Amino acid sequence: MLIVMSVIALSAVIGCNTKKESANGADGDIIQVDSIAQQADEGISDSMWVELKRSGLENQKALDGAIEAFFEEVFNERYYEDGDGFYAKFCTENLKKKLKEAYEYDGEEGYATWKFRSEAQDGPSDEYKLTKFTPEGNGWYKYEFIDMGIPGSHRIKFIPHVNPRNQTEFYIDDIE
Repeated sequence: MLIVMSVIALSAVIGCNTKKESANGADGDIIQVDSIAQQADEGISDSMWVELKRSGLENQKALDGAIEAFFEEVFNERYYEDGDGFYAKFCTENLKKKLKEAYEYDGEEGYATWKFRSEAQDGPSDEYKLTKFTPEGNGWYKYEFIDMGIPGSHRIKFIPHVNPRNQTEFYIDDIE
């Protein structure tokens, strides 16, 4: 739980598909991010592993555990329903575009937040929780859940980033 709170509290996540973009971090620092889209396509490079190790994530298992803890809190607390703030901090432009295109209400702008859960309006209970999180490789994870008593599953892609303060941040890049 401490990792999750630290990651969320310290994350100054910026979604970008440009070669280089900067943004203000959690405490006002300027963060330079080299092509997140390129990293998403190529997987974690050797130089990124050096950065991840400096931030305390020694191997793939530790990285997977940190991503799982991060997403468990995002899912169980339904942060994805918090509007633009969540998407600005934790999602790449790729995911934001996909969720905006899937938003089905004419004349309104928004994100298809239901893509994170079962898409049901009502269910047989109030039960809502992440039940399983499985690494699939290349940043992809399968997660299983219960949404209003209805079981479901999706695939989700994460991209790790280490900021200048050696803190690991996670971007959500895609969901299926």
